[in-house]
Amino acid sequence: MDNNFNPQGIPVQPVVTPPGVTQPQYPPQQYIPQQNMQNMQNFPQQPGRPMYEPIDKRILNQCRHKAEKRWYRRLFVLNLLIIIAVIVYFVYSAEDNQKYYEDAYHYMAESVSVQEEEDAQASEESKSEDKSLEEAVGETPENIQYFVMVIFTIIAIPFVVSYAYAQYRSMSVQITEKTYPEIYAIVEEYAQKLGMKRVPKVYMVQGNGVLNAFSSFIPFRQYIEIYADLLEVAYREYHDMATIRFIIAHEMGHIYYKHATMHYYYGMMFSQLIPIVGETASRAREYSCDRLAQLLSGSDGLDAMMTLVAGIHLYKQVDKVDYVQHALEVKGFFLFCYNLMCSHPVMTKRVIALADPERKSGKLY
Repeated sequence: MDNNFNPQGIPVQPVVTPPGVTQPQYPPQQYIPQQNMQNMQNFPQQPGRPMYEPIDKRILNQCRHKAEKRWYRRLFVLNLLIIIAVIVYFVYSAEDNQKYYEDAYHYMAESVSVQEEEDAQASEESKSEDKSLEEAVGETPENIQYFVMVIFTIIAIPFVVSYAYAQYRSMSVQITEKTYPEIYAIVEEYAQKLGMKRVPKVYMVQGNGVLNAFSSFIPFRQYIEIYADLLEVAYREYHDMATIRFIIAHEMGHIYYKHATMHYYYGMMFSQLIPIVGETASRAREYSCDRLAQLLSGSDGLDAMMTLVAGIHLYKQVDKVDYVQHALEVKGFFLFCYNLMCSHPVMTKRVIALADPERKSGKLY
């Protein structure tokens, strides 16, 4: 595994592969000398910094879970049907709500016509006697509620994600060429290999013990958040840059496959809330990004999964051969039910998929 960015110069512990499981073989990603970079327009040459050739898109697309696109199409169609159903329901019930509209209009007209020259005491008394619109006119019809909810949600999403981005950006440390340069070099390398036009912004946020990383979006931009405890794997505990490379590659996969984009989210914003359906599509996306992470990082990803199971202090003590054997034995109806409601594959299924020498798509159920 590539350990070029190990800040301490300490070799990464070798990956122990379970019996009968072979390390996935990928086409070697060749280093390109600076003098041969005329075709790399997205990333200008910088002295002392390597440049990497983009991976063939056919190879990148082969990492997708076989059911991912199919499930997204289903969610897209369901999402469209939900929106159409709400609009049709609103239009079809418009005549039935005529009385509600008339009563609301008269109520608002009477409220505006209240004399402004009343003395303060009379004004306070009248306010205490005033009824709300709902009390005076009646409860808002369901079709209007649904229609307003759909319109408001569609309009509000860009503002909501931008607000969240402002929060993360203000409470995070941005990873740059000067701050955690080893991490930034990994992100830059993957951006080049994936043929991205620019390097996504990456932030480190204090997670108070939570081990997590995620990719998200604002209009016309994607970014990655890594919780600080995960980076301790690279800088404090085991100097394990291979695990960090896999985690970053997984999040870069979400960006490359357009999972973290505005238009992708709009395509399934309502249908993904349907129980089981939305979670199943999400599990397919996670499998896709795990496979892409193996390709980019050259790692089997098992150490990265063990950090989520055993934590950053003990994950290296987990015998991965023993864990895979344990994972193969974890079965049953209730496990099936639990996995069915999870947005990520349960860890045992996820590890089995990563250790699969034939690179088959992970099991969704």
